[in-house]
Amino acid sequence: MGRRRPRPGSFWRRAAAVLGVLMVGAGAVVILRSRPTGDVDPFGALVGVVGAVIGVAGLLLPFWEHRQSRREGAVRALVRAVEGHEDQQYRNILGPGSAFLPVRFRFTAAPDGSPGDAGSEEWRTVVDRYLGLPGPVRRLAVTGGPGTGKSLLARELTRALAARHDEAAGDGVPVLLSLSSWDGPPDREDPRSEGFHLAFRRWAVQQAAQTYGQPAAQVEEALTDKAVLLLDGLDELDPGGAEERPRAAALLRYLAVNRDCFRHVVVTCRGDVYEQFGGPAPLAGAGRAELLPVPPDMALDYLKSRSEWSHSGLTERWDGVLDEMRVSPGGPLARALSTPWRLTMTANAFHVRGEGGVGWLRDPSELVTRWGRDVLWERYRAESDDFAAEHGLPGRLWSLFSPEERLRSAEDSTAADAMSSEAEEYLLSLFVPSVVAEHPREPDRYPAERVSAWLTLLSTHRGVDRFAGPRYLSLIADLRADLTPHQLWPLGGRSLVRTLHGSLYTLFALLVAGLAVAALRDPLEVALCFPVIVAAGFSAHLAWSDRADIDPASRIRISGRAGGLLDLYMRTVGMPMLGVYSGGMFGFIVSANLTRAPLPDVPTTVWVATAAGALLGIPLVQNRSAETYTTVRGALPGQRHKIFLVCAALRGRLPLRLGRFLDWAHEGGLLRVDGHAYRFRHDEFEQYLWRSHWRPEILPPCLAAADAALRTGESAADRPARAGRRMLEQLDTLGRNRVDLYATCIVSTGVAGARAETALRAWADHLATGAVDPEAEAVLRDRAGQAVRRFHEAAARAG
Repeated sequence: MGRRRPRPGSFWRRAAAVLGVLMVGAGAVVILRSRPTGDVDPFGALVGVVGAVIGVAGLLLPFWEHRQSRREGAVRALVRAVEGHEDQQYRNILGPGSAFLPVRFRFTAAPDGSPGDAGSEEWRTVVDRYLGLPGPVRRLAVTGGPGTGKSLLARELTRALAARHDEAAGDGVPVLLSLSSWDGPPDREDPRSEGFHLAFRRWAVQQAAQTYGQPAAQVEEALTDKAVLLLDGLDELDPGGAEERPRAAALLRYLAVNRDCFRHVVVTCRGDVYEQFGGPAPLAGAGRAELLPVPPDMALDYLKSRSEWSHSGLTERWDGVLDEMRVSPGGPLARALSTPWRLTMTANAFHVRGEGGVGWLRDPSELVTRWGRDVLWERYRAESDDFAAEHGLPGRLWSLFSPEERLRSAEDSTAADAMSSEAEEYLLSLFVPSVVAEHPREPDRYPAERVSAWLTLLSTHRGVDRFAGPRYLSLIADLRADLTPHQLWPLGGRSLVRTLHGSLYTLFALLVAGLAVAALRDPLEVALCFPVIVAAGFSAHLAWSDRADIDPASRIRISGRAGGLLDLYMRTVGMPMLGVYSGGMFGFIVSANLTRAPLPDVPTTVWVATAAGALLGIPLVQNRSAETYTTVRGALPGQRHKIFLVCAALRGRLPLRLGRFLDWAHEGGLLRVDGHAYRFRHDEFEQYLWRSHWRPEILPPCLAAADAALRTGESAADRPARAGRRMLEQLDTLGRNRVDLYATCIVSTGVAGARAETALRAWADHLATGAVDPEAEAVLRDRAGQAVRRFHEAAARAG
C-alpha cells in the first residue's frame, strides 16, 4: 500500500502542531530543571512560553492566509476558464441556432443508493442526477453507442457544474479531460501504489493546464480532493480492440483501491466496452447514465426546429422524411437518424442555401429516394431472389406476405444494415461542404474541396511511427489522429523535412566549430564559447531524429510544473537573454580574434558580428511558432515546424498558415481542442476521412484483380488448367488486401469482396484440376460473374 499523500494545507497544520509540542516540551524541561535552584519563576516561564506560541502563530497566520487566498484565487480562475472554454466548445458543436439536441439517457443510481431505475430523461437533467447521487463520493459512468452523445453529455455536465460552482460551499472544480492522451503509469505501476497516483495526478494537472490555459502550479492548487474529474473516452485507452484492455482496467482499479485517488469522477465509455469489465459497477461506486437512440418523432422535431430557426418556419420540406420514419421506424433512414451526431450531419447538409442564396442546395426528399422503404424492399427482394437462384432454392412467394410482413423482413435483413451504412457514408461526405458554407465567421476563406483534402491528410497522421504505408492499414485503423502541432511534420514528407532540418543544423554546427577552431586560442575564450559549441552540436544531433516528437524537454520534464512566474520569466526573458548573451559573446570573441582588433578600439565589423551572433543565439535556445492555437515551443520543434510548413505548402499538401486553418476549422466545428492537441469533431468523421484517403489505394486494385481473374476464366477454353493457375495468381492481390478492404470500406463492400474472392477461387480451383464438367463449370462461372458484379455495385453505392 502506498504512502498516503498529504492533503493541501496539511503541511502547515502539522508543522504548527509539531512546533507547539516542541515549545511546550522545551518550556517544561526548563521549568523542571530550574525548580531546585529557583532561577526561573514557573508562572513567568509559562507566560513566556504562551507568548512565544502566540507570537509564532502570529507569524504563521499570514503565511497560511496567503496560501489559502492563493488556492481560492486559483480555484476561481480555473472555474472561469473551464466555463468559458467548455461554452465555446459547446457552441462549436451545436452549430448555428438554438435547436435542442435530443440526447436522452436512462439513469441508474449507484449500487448503494436508494433510487431505482428511471425512465428516459433529457440531457440537461444529468447535472441534477449527478448532484443527487449519495455522498460523500459521487461517481457516474456515461455509456452508449458511437455517436449517441457521450462527449456532449460530459461537456454539458462540465458546463453546468462550473456554472453552479459555489466556493463558499466547498464545491470542487470540474475539469474535462480526454483519456486518449493518458499513456499510463511507467513500468506497469501497481494501481494501489503512490507512484500510480502521482503519475495520474501529474497527467491530470498537465492536461487541465494545457486545455484551460492556466498555470500548472495554480491548477495543482485547485485540484483538491473535492475536484470533479470528467474523463472522456475510457474505450480509447486501449486502441486496436484489445480484449483485455489493460490500461483501462488499471485505471478503473486505481479509482477503486487507491486511497489517494480523486473522489469525484465521471467516465464516458462505449456501453459494450464498459460491460466487458464485469461487475454491477466497473467504476467503483458509480451510477450510470445510459444514452438511448433518438426516436423518430424527436429526430424530426429537431430537424424541423433547425428549419424554423434558420428558414422562417418552413418545415414542410421534411414531411416526406417524417412519413417515411413513421411507417418504417426500423428502416435504413430511421437508423441513419438515430443518433445526435447523425442528426447534426443531416441538419448541416440540408440547411445550405443554393447559389446566390436562392433556394436550397439539397432537398430532404433525396433521403427517401435513396434509402426509403420502397428502395429497401426492391433491394431485399432482388438479393433474396439472387441467393435462391444461386443455391438452387425455391423462391419466396412474396404475394403470400402482407406489406407489413414484407417490410419487417426487409428491415431485419443485411440489406437494411448495408443501406444504413451507405446513408451514413453519404451524410459524412456532405459534412465538410455544409460546414464550410455555414461557417460562423469566414465561410469563403477556404474552398470546401481544399478543406476536405487537408483534413483527409491530417486524418492519416497516427502517433505510431513504425506503422507507415498501406501494409499496416489494418493495424492502425482503430487508432486516432493526434493533431499536436509540433508532431505533424511527417505530413510534409518525412525524409524531406528530416533531411532539410538535419542538414541546416549540421552546417550551422560545422560553421560554429570551424570558427572556434580557427579563432580561439586562449583557454578562457574556449571556456566562454564552449556552451555555444555544445548546444550547436547537440541540436544538430537531435535535428536528424526521426521521431514525431523531437522535443527532449517533453520527455524529460516529469514534474508537470510549468506556467508559474519563474517559468514565465524563463520563457519570455531568461532563455532569450541567455541566447543573446551566448551568441553575442561567441560572435564578439571569434570576430575579435579573426580581425585581431585591439580591445580599446573595436572596429564596426566586430560589433556587427556580435549583433549577428546575438540574433542567431535566440533561435538556438528559444524558438516558437505562435500561429497555432497551442503554440509550438522549443528551438528544435519550432524550426522543424517551420520547415514542415514550407515543404507541405510547396508540395500542395497543407496551407502555409496551418495554424490559422486549424483555428478556423475549430471555430466552424470540424475540429475540437483536447489539451495541447486538436482532435476531429467525431470519431466517425475522422474514420470516414481516413478511409477516403486509403480507399483509392486498396479498392481499385481489388476490383481490377477480380475483373482480371474473371476475364481469365472466361477465356480459358483451350487450356483450363493454365487459366486456373493464372486466376489464382491474380487473386493473390485480392487475398493480400482482404483485411485492408474491410478497414478502408464499409462492411457491405468488404463482404462483397470476400464473396467475389471465394467464388472466383472455387472456379479457379475447378479449372486448375483440369476436370471436364461443363455443367459444374457453368454454375461456378455464373456464381463468379454474379459475385464480381455485386462487388462492383457495392463499391459504387459506397462511393
